Amino acid sequence: MKIDAIFEKKEAVRYLFWGVMTVLLNYFSYLLLKQFLVYQLANLFSILTTKVFAYCTNKKFVYRTRTNFKEQIREIIRYILGRGATGIVDFLGLIVLVNTLSMDDRIGKFIMIMITTVLNYLLGKVYVFKKRKDD
Repeated sequence: MKIDAIFEKKEAVRYLFWGVMTVLLNYFSYLLLKQFLVYQLANLFSILTTKVFAYCTNKKFVYRTRTNFKEQIREIIRYILGRGATGIVDFLGLIVLVNTLSMDDRIGKFIMIMITTVLNYLLGKVYVFKKRKDD
């Protein structure tokens, strides 16, 4: 089977690809912003940036949900609630790792990205990007 056919049909492969892109954006935007901001603010802005990027890529390329206006509003609300929760886990988790466990923030950020990536996939799959019955 050709690679483009696998990529086209397999949601997990698409999620993996766009997930890697999101992880890279999250981590490298954090490192860049940390040059100018305290790590907490750099983390907050990198989280917000990646949440917007992830919504767009998950909607269009990963889950490929087709929604009317009303359904899209519900989807966005579920996304904000779900990803807001994992954003809080990411934000507070890094503070705990750095301030309480004296972990290097770059390592802590990487650990938090791995944890929240799994949570985001599960929430996206079962809660946010629901397929309509006619899809």
